[in-house]
Amino acid sequence: MKREFLEGLGLEKEAIDSIMSEHGKSTNELRSKVTELETEKGSLAEQLTQRDSDIDSLRKDSGTSSELKTQLEKLQSDYKEMESKSQTDLAETRLNSAIDLAFTKEGAKNIKATRALLDFEKLELGEDGTVKGLDDQLATLKESDGYLFPEQEESNDRPRIVNEGNPQTLDNSQNDPFAAKLAKYQ
Repeated sequence: MKREFLEGLGLEKEAIDSIMSEHGKSTNELRSKVTELETEKGSLAEQLTQRDSDIDSLRKDSGTSSELKTQLEKLQSDYKEMESKSQTDLAETRLNSAIDLAFTKEGAKNIKATRALLDFEKLELGEDGTVKGLDDQLATLKESDGYLFPEQEESNDRPRIVNEGNPQTLDNSQNDPFAAKLAKYQ
């Protein structure tokens, strides 16, 4: 969605900003899921390629059984190492996506600058997808570096609807000749 499209519809700048903000929140959620899935896909593709090449080399080098056992043990340890690396990378990607999503929901003006102020050693991704320890750090950041977040105003964002005509005259009977005549006979 582009601002030019919304401006072409005749919307005010404040309305366009609100629409773009909400649209950004929904797209950021989807982007984080896509990034997570791409990381997982790349890791799995790398593992499959490595396994295929290892199996081919074993077929070619099918020497003595003791050599084969040694090679198999080495490959198994390599696979376990790759799998743990893959899990670590995936967990890191999920943590980063959850942090970015939380910053987006809080309305952070600059996610990269806000991330730089976090203490990642105190953060942990929970099983439900939330980041443990992030709320405390966010509260601290809002106090110390409030310029990174929009001001929290308690305003009513609903549009103000005004009746047509002159809003300064509340009693139209004084200006209406028909109402004046009617009042005269009552």
